[in-house]
Amino acid sequence: MPLATCAGCPLATTGQGFCPDLLRPNSQYVIVGEAPGRNELVEKTPFIGDAGFVLRNWLIKAVPQLQIALEKKRVSFVNILHCLPPMVQGRPYPKGKERLEAEKHCTQYRELGDAPVAILCGESPQRYFFATELEGEDAVDRQLGHDVKGVMGRIGRVYERDGRRWVFAPHPAYILRQPALVQHGQEALKIAVGSDTVVDVAYTKWEDALDSIYPSLH
Repeated sequence: MPLATCAGCPLATTGQGFCPDLLRPNSQYVIVGEAPGRNELVEKTPFIGDAGFVLRNWLIKAVPQLQIALEKKRVSFVNILHCLPPMVQGRPYPKGKERLEAEKHCTQYRELGDAPVAILCGESPQRYFFATELEGEDAVDRQLGHDVKGVMGRIGRVYERDGRRWVFAPHPAYILRQPALVQHGQEALKIAVGSDTVVDVAYTKWEDALDSIYPSLH
């Protein structure tokens, strides 16, 4: 780790390298990923490895507005974590308390800039910024006996908060493993640029769900 302040992070001895974010002035979009890969550590730039190839060539090229913004250098790229974490259950991202502490530690390095649209790629960025909303939704799904939606159940979701439009998208690395999902990623980016219909999914508190499903019990 090149920064002395990384010494307090739970990944200080297990994480590899350090990759700063790529913030560009006057960005229209900021794309948020999970953590850098080996290529990113070498080049010190997010989204230039396999996931970056998928993002630029399979997804962004299908959305002219985003492609133009990229060519004009008006797209920023950031990650929630800034080192390459060890694999946990097949994914290079920590879990539980280690995840929370590592994410908290990395806030000192991260900025999103002033881009009016943030595209959150994958579960980790989505839960980092919208933990309360997604945990509440998960609780309702479990109480109703439904499967928890996960990333695929939230593709294209939009939140308006803090003067920014937040759009949920699948992570390009996931699409690389499941190429049949490329259209889902493209649709999420179309929603991000406002060229497709937005469906804002709201969640219902468990108490309210009971009132609507079993009114006679209350």
